[in-house]
Amino acid sequence: MNKLLLACLLVLAPVSMASADLKIAVVDLSKAFDGYYKTKEAQAKLKEKQDVYQKEIQDQITDYQRMSGEAETLDKAQNDPTLSALARKDKSDALSAKKQDMLNLGNKIQEMKIERTREIQDELMRRHKEIVDEISKIINDYAGPQGYDLVIDKSSQSAASGVSLVLYNSSKLIDITPEVITLLNKTAPAPGGAASPAVPSGAASNLTPAPATPANH
Repeated sequence: MNKLLLACLLVLAPVSMASADLKIAVVDLSKAFDGYYKTKEAQAKLKEKQDVYQKEIQDQITDYQRMSGEAETLDKAQNDPTLSALARKDKSDALSAKKQDMLNLGNKIQEMKIERTREIQDELMRRHKEIVDEISKIINDYAGPQGYDLVIDKSSQSAASGVSLVLYNSSKLIDITPEVITLLNKTAPAPGGAASPAVPSGAASNLTPAPATPANH
């Protein structure tokens, strides 16, 4: 029994020693993402593009509503007994043409909505990836010289359960989130300069970081 216990201790000793030498830090990737000035710039640009697209679609809807009013007028005219049969036929033909124009415009509006939504989503995903890649690089560049062997994203959650992947965070672990945010914003425009305006709550709110472990040095 003693020999078995000794064998187990000898097997586990190298693992314990390696673990003791492992230098681990944690980072809140979600907080770093939100605190990065480029995230706010990306949100502002997306909001601006959304507003342009919305106006473009609203202009088409206004045209559709105008055409609807014209169609209603033509419908009344084709049934007006005070008009001649030829005049009523002209109004009926005009109404048919107007309805076809409305159908075409309605289809165009739907296509525009789908296309513009896809464009916004594509740009959102592209900008999201660019920002996450930049944050990951900053973390890697910082963690290596600091001697960290592993950096864990404490904001990550399991895709299956939604439960945080880091269930316990010892106070002994160093949280490098403040340092990462400082490094990310070293190149931020000076106050009063060309910085992007603040984005109202809810604007382009989908630009959020996907749970991930950003660095493994």
